[in-house]
Amino acid sequence: MALTEEQQENIRKNRERALEIRRKREEERRRAVEGSVSTSNAEPSCSVGGTHLLEKAETSDHKRRKVNGDTDDFVGGNEDGGEKDDIELEDFEIGASTFVTKREAMQTYCLPEGTMAVCSFVEKENPRQKGWSSMKLYDRAEIRRRARDRHGGIEGLAAERKRRAEKRLRNDLETTKDIFKRN
Repeated sequence: MALTEEQQENIRKNRERALEIRRKREEERRRAVEGSVSTSNAEPSCSVGGTHLLEKAETSDHKRRKVNGDTDDFVGGNEDGGEKDDIELEDFEIGASTFVTKREAMQTYCLPEGTMAVCSFVEKENPRQKGWSSMKLYDRAEIRRRARDRHGGIEGLAAERKRRAEKRLRNDLETTKDIFKRN
């Protein structure tokens, strides 16, 4: 199927607009990095697979969000000026890592794929196999906040977990009810 001249022109304009936006963002990042290096201590960083990672991302106030293969603007950490949030933690969260994998976030915090897509994350080399795609590690505090907003607080989140566990149990019982039945 051939494109009309009008469609080709629209594609060219959109491409130019996207490249201009990318150039502006890169220039803003460069200025921000130059300004932060001269005024504060720089975080040690490394580049893995073309993606810039923060080695001390757990203590950093900024995280990168990756969207469609390109790193997006910095996503801020705490909105309250760097102070730690005094929020109620569940038992399993005490002493847990500040990061959570996508699978764990979706299961533990009952978040759908769409919500996970808008959350900030850090990519890290997969420890199981270096050839596999890199892991996405999400900030536990952001995931916790989004889950509690979605389910109406800590009680709502606990009720949703319980509802899902009961649903899994019913499905398991349904699939295994005739397992010992003679034919």
